Amino acid sequence: MTAGALPDAVSEARFDRVLAIGAHPDDAEYFAGGTLARLADSGAVLHLVVCTDGALGGRGIAEVVKVRSGEQAEAASIIGLSSHVSLGHPDGALADDEVLRAELALAVRRIRPDLVLTHDPRTLWSNYGGRAHPGHSDHRAAGQATLDAIYPRAASPNFYTEQLAEPGLEPWYPREVWLFDTAQADLRIDASAGFARKLDALRAHQSQNRDDGLVRGARALGES
Repeated sequence: MTAGALPDAVSEARFDRVLAIGAHPDDAEYFAGGTLARLADSGAVLHLVVCTDGALGGRGIAEVVKVRSGEQAEAASIIGLSSHVSLGHPDGALADDEVLRAELALAVRRIRPDLVLTHDPRTLWSNYGGRAHPGHSDHRAAGQATLDAIYPRAASPNFYTEQLAEPGLEPWYPREVWLFDTAQADLRIDASAGFARKLDALRAHQSQNRDDGLVRGARALGES
């Protein structure tokens, strides 16, 4: 969440329930950790869905999936998340398919978020330090599957009717969707009050923060 001419969105609207959806462990914190921390401080109940197992992150890490799961739990606690879950799809092979859409639609229907945050699926290139860098295929898949799950699937009783047999489960449509990891920012969030927590959460992802790389990248990205 970076530059834009709009009023600060957190102060303009009240969000009771927030769902963040990231492709990998650390994505939500990296791209929107300050925003999530500020939303938590505003009283919102925050939930996180991680789409992949993170197995391809880092090098030479024994039991990398277990390690990254533990790191995600610590980071979630730092940010102030009420719950976090991994869907366990293979890292590097995430696809915007009906399996993933159904899982995300179920999460939307269960959590009933006012606000959903996820990757911008249009991001083919990102600017890091003045240089263009290709976007991650898993990021695009997670973002597109989330949008496809929100509408028409989670909102319509005609999709995944078996889900609606679960007590209390009904179609749901969030009030707003914010896309992070974007090259086309048009919304400003003043996340400076949560930025220190974002950096602490990134440090919790120790296996990915070699030589403080995640933290340095987040500082370059800005207070998002």
